[in-house]
Amino acid sequence: MPKLTIAVLALGLALQGPAALAQSEGWGTGYQMGTSFAGVSGADGTRLTFYCGDAAAARANPAIASGPYLIAVLPKTQLKDALPSSIEIVADGKATRVPVTAQAGIDEVELTWKPDGGFGAAQMKPVVAALREAKRIELRAGDAAILLPTEGAAKALAGDPLQCP
Repeated sequence: MPKLTIAVLALGLALQGPAALAQSEGWGTGYQMGTSFAGVSGADGTRLTFYCGDAAAARANPAIASGPYLIAVLPKTQLKDALPSSIEIVADGKATRVPVTAQAGIDEVELTWKPDGGFGAAQMKPVVAALREAKRIELRAGDAAILLPTEGAAKALAGDPLQCP
């Protein structure tokens, strides 16, 4: 094998290592650009993340969304070109249907929930509480049903991810 090919393969493996490690860590939290978040990624690239945008940061920067919201990202291959209007978040077999707005990208579909009169933060709080304690978490959208890691959910969701500063 030519040295260049070996170098490219080694670089590819080195770059995949941290991504695989990050996925195996389960749920995590963070803060970036005025927005706190708690979420998880599945092995296939599926993500489920609760966000809370600081109102003051949003006033200073229109690119920052204010208040609580949720984004689920699924690979397009899971959805078979469908753009669902809801997702089901399933914690230990109990499913909650959450209305979402779908936006298709090249390889993935982003499904966003923002509180409104039909399904607000008060309806999402029991979902978050169930995820904290769940032994099995599944995300369903269209015909897709994806298992997500549970490791770290209790710690990541211990604070209320829907409560913005």
